[in-house]
Amino acid sequence: MPKTAETKFVNSLFLTNLIQSQYGESEVKIKAYDVEPASSDINDPYARSSMNRILIKYTSKENSNEAVITFVAKIKPTDGLLLEQFKKADVFDKEILMYKSVLPSMVTMISKLGSVIELAPQLIYSSETPSDLVVLEDLTARGYSVENQTLGLTFDQSKMAVEKLAFFHAASAVMLSENGQVFSKFSKGTFHGEYKDKLNYFPDTIRIVGEIAADLGISQPIADKLQKLPAKTLQKAIEAYESDFKGLKVLNHGDFWTNNILFKYQGNELVDAIFVDFQNCVVGSPIIDLVYFLASSPALDVLEKHRDELVYVYHETLVLLLQKMGYIKSVPSLLELQVELLKHGSLQVIYALTVSPFLRTKDAQNTPPMQPTLHNPNQSANVKQVLRAHAPSIVAQLKAYDMVGLLDWGANESKIKGLMSRFQH
Repeated sequence: MPKTAETKFVNSLFLTNLIQSQYGESEVKIKAYDVEPASSDINDPYARSSMNRILIKYTSKENSNEAVITFVAKIKPTDGLLLEQFKKADVFDKEILMYKSVLPSMVTMISKLGSVIELAPQLIYSSETPSDLVVLEDLTARGYSVENQTLGLTFDQSKMAVEKLAFFHAASAVMLSENGQVFSKFSKGTFHGEYKDKLNYFPDTIRIVGEIAADLGISQPIADKLQKLPAKTLQKAIEAYESDFKGLKVLNHGDFWTNNILFKYQGNELVDAIFVDFQNCVVGSPIIDLVYFLASSPALDVLEKHRDELVYVYHETLVLLLQKMGYIKSVPSLLELQVELLKHGSLQVIYALTVSPFLRTKDAQNTPPMQPTLHNPNQSANVKQVLRAHAPSIVAQLKAYDMVGLLDWGANESKIKGLMSRFQH
């Protein structure tokens, strides 16, 4: 396949060095290689415009018979639609830092408990010249795969995902408690005051839900509440991202959903989960990842029946790990976690209406990126069509949210303003 401007530096010498450095093999001879864009197939975790698979056939002193190996290369765009966005963004720098330093430190910390736990694919190579580049192992070669986002995750898959997330969060919390500046580069997530001009999609989509409420089958009382939400949407989301959860701060993945979680089976047994795509990591309350995952990833029937159980499993695992790792600060209780989720229930509503319907379709690539610095003002998606396709689940979620008061943040603030104006002199 013809090389693009991004992959023109990939040649036999480059690949020989990769194999020698990764596998310690000598006298490597490249017989053939191919560079192709990662497939946009729904089960391909590397379906990004800057992702390429490198397939290599080679021989070596240790492998006299022809061997075949694949790597995944994540390359910063040098042309095309994303070029300007990437020029202004630091997401690539963050991801390189995650793979080179942060993730290995987390794995080392977890290994002190007695075993090595993998959190991400292995970094093979990274460089800033001749192009910003990260080369990772191809996890599919070890039997890992991504589940179908339209079906959603089973309870077992969801349970394993939040358990593994607890490892990620616990290790980061201990690192933060030992050195508050260790993750200074990850201070700004999706919802941050500096990004307000790039986040209009969220209130706009909630506004559309209110406008077509009758078409979706939403009752008039709930529709009335929805129409009061857009004005406060960004403020509420930013507050959730800045929340100080009883002093517990973790490094959140920031885009923790089905397509960024790979699962591995041995026979019919689910044995592992590994994460990819660390471009949007952010320090904050663990609810940032937890709410996003629950909104976007478990199958809807799993979410309906087992949501509280998944929160319990996450909390139980997190507490156990923090205790074993010697975390010196107090650990919030399960009740405090549940209160935190209710306190910032606005974030659940925002995700359920603006992100979940899109990530649960094959049209997920049209969802605005969770990295606001990669915002493309020309991106468009048929929002109404997707919302209508998910009307039954949207209605069910809104009814559940309304029962526990999660739709009242717009109305309550309006009432307060009304009372203030009435008694003002």
